[in-house]
Amino acid sequence: MSAQINETPYDGTLANIFSSRAVAQILDFFFDHKEFDYPPSEIAKKTGLSFRTVFREIPNLEKIQLIFNNRKIGKTNMYKLNTDLEAVLFLEKFVLEMSQMGPGQQTSDSGAIEDISESTMNIS
Repeated sequence: MSAQINETPYDGTLANIFSSRAVAQILDFFFDHKEFDYPPSEIAKKTGLSFRTVFREIPNLEKIQLIFNNRKIGKTNMYKLNTDLEAVLFLEKFVLEMSQMGPGQQTSDSGAIEDISESTMNIS
């Protein structure tokens, strides 16, 4: 008798935030350009995403308060990273620390960076 596999995907907090790679690209853009606000067309141009993709992801990022509609120029909404939200500051710190680590490395308890390779891992 085999175990039944749960077919329902787990929707945790990170899965809800990072619903697609596009969300990560948009947030990366905002972390790199947090001083100003941007229209969806500029976000699309700078990230290489289609305007349609950016336009689709913005409402969710607004809903979870990671970005906000800062102002309107004509008919165009201008979006900005919500640096008043403490979670954004923690996420920014996480992004900064991860960007300083090379691929295949992780931080040890002492704070030093250790290289992890298949040859050093004990897999039982």
